[in-house]
Amino acid sequence: MSQLDTGGPVTVYAENIGGLSESEVTLQPGVTVLRGKNATGRTSLLKGLTGVLGGSTPALRGNTEKGRIQLEWGDDIYNQRLERKNGTVRTSGQTVTERSDLVNLFVSLTENNPARRAVVQDEDLRDIIMRPVDTDAIRRRIEELQGERNRIGQRLRSIEQELDRRTNVTSRRASLKNELDELDDQITELREQLAGYDADPEKAEQVEEALNSLEERKQRLDSISNRIRTNEDTLEVLRDERTELQTEQSSIETSEEELTRIETKLSELTSRERSLATTINDLSAIVDFNEELVSDTSPEFLLSDDVDSAVAKLNPASESVRCWTCGSQVDRSRVSERLDELRSVIEEKRAERTDVQSQIEDLRGNREELQNEIERQDELSRRLDEISTEIAQREQKLESLRGRRNETRRQLSSLKELVSERETLQGSELVDQYQRLSELEYERGQLEEELSSVREEIAELDRLADEQEQLRAQQDEIREELKGQRTQIRDLEESAIEAFNEHMDEILEILDYRNVARIWIERKAGTEFDSSRGGYRGGSATRFELHIVRESDQGTAYEDTIANLSESEREVVGLIVALAGYLVHNVYEVVPMMLLDSLEAVDADRIADLVDYFGEYTSYLVVALLPEDANVLGDGCAHVPAEDLRS
Repeated sequence: MSQLDTGGPVTVYAENIGGLSESEVTLQPGVTVLRGKNATGRTSLLKGLTGVLGGSTPALRGNTEKGRIQLEWGDDIYNQRLERKNGTVRTSGQTVTERSDLVNLFVSLTENNPARRAVVQDEDLRDIIMRPVDTDAIRRRIEELQGERNRIGQRLRSIEQELDRRTNVTSRRASLKNELDELDDQITELREQLAGYDADPEKAEQVEEALNSLEERKQRLDSISNRIRTNEDTLEVLRDERTELQTEQSSIETSEEELTRIETKLSELTSRERSLATTINDLSAIVDFNEELVSDTSPEFLLSDDVDSAVAKLNPASESVRCWTCGSQVDRSRVSERLDELRSVIEEKRAERTDVQSQIEDLRGNREELQNEIERQDELSRRLDEISTEIAQREQKLESLRGRRNETRRQLSSLKELVSERETLQGSELVDQYQRLSELEYERGQLEEELSSVREEIAELDRLADEQEQLRAQQDEIREELKGQRTQIRDLEESAIEAFNEHMDEILEILDYRNVARIWIERKAGTEFDSSRGGYRGGSATRFELHIVRESDQGTAYEDTIANLSESEREVVGLIVALAGYLVHNVYEVVPMMLLDSLEAVDADRIADLVDYFGEYTSYLVVALLPEDANVLGDGCAHVPAEDLRS
């Protein structure tokens, strides 16, 4: 729902807008009809409304320096001020919305509305309906999701490789437990034998003490040797990795200067693209206004007193009008010639804008590749620094371990000499028993240490399994969002077509165009959304093909072309295109108002039905009608006569 209050009246005040010097009108919820003949200010008020709603800027009244239009909507007040300086009209103030595209395309349905003109001139309807879609934002989001998906995919593959070891590790844990149980049985049995051994207690104590010291040194030596081997292996792996990373680093060519150049060029092109868009919009508004000026018969612009009226009637092109920018007298024909020149300029600017957009897309691709290379270079530098630090630490640790190993070997050698000197103990069976017990206990210690390591490894694998489950859930979410982002434009296209076809069927039945059986749009699929090339920017191969089915007097259906539609039928089709866009893009949540003008091609009864139909889909519908057309409308409409438009 719109945040605007749609339950009360809306007051519009215009000053020096178009052909109006001053006007104040109150619009009631529902349908408000501005009734009057041509050149009574109705269109000027609607164009002023378009501007304050957020659409194209209205024309400033000729021979005036300032103008404004104010909209009081509930507790909110919006205004647009116009000021002429050095031949240029500048605007300021706050409008209802900044989405000028939505207002111009789907709210302000005046004579030059793009949707209506696209049908009349048989132009691309898809471009009209899909123009408000921000394909750049969709592209950026798709790229973010793809990056996150790739990161998760790499992590999942790494986890899967780790989890492949789970079976072997679990099997090893069971094997170690069995080996420990067997060793415990052997140790228990041996201790029982030693407990029952009939030997001199002092001799037994000497044997046990000497052998324990000897085995303790052996265990310490083995432990130190194992740690030395581990560190040596780790050092070898680190050095290999360092060599690989250095090789990769040397193969990457990056240039901060090139990136800066691309960023500068992108900034320039983006500014140029915005400037061209502004120029195109401003020139289009000037052309639209002057087209109305040339065709208008408003006494405010005509200067028939200064020319021969009889000649003007025979040759309307010789009639003079007052220039709205400087107030001077100008022939209509010169204005028309100037308009042709401006149209050519607009087409040139559009072609230039398309070229600039293409350059922007290419530069964005180059920038992304260069940024990826620079990021990889930075990542390699960080990792190489980490490896160098770790290598230095391990080399220092390795040197310390080798010193401890040498010292332990010296101690072990001394103990062996001490034991060998005790000849009285060498022949004793007790020595063998204690030797065996010491070996078994050492072996048990080794197994327990390995079992502890295996248990830690299994715990880590369990943690990785939990992480894998979470990552897969994230992967599914990203996959769904990617699917939604990629199909967002197609879904909007299909929704727009469905809305158009549904409302077109209904309006044809209501308006009873007897020789038209059906008018409908078919989506002709083309190139899928390509994020790497900027999506649908610059136009897609997807087309909206308009079908017109007529029925002969004999009841035979056949397909016709838009060129053979009557002016009335074409105008109705254009209005339904705009209505479909209004509904599909939820414009009613932003601007709950629609403006209708220039319906003279449609007969009065059909205008009444058309107004009733459009009134169902917006809170405020403002319609400019000739008196004879307004008389056909029902009592549910509020009427504002032409004389009330001018204060």
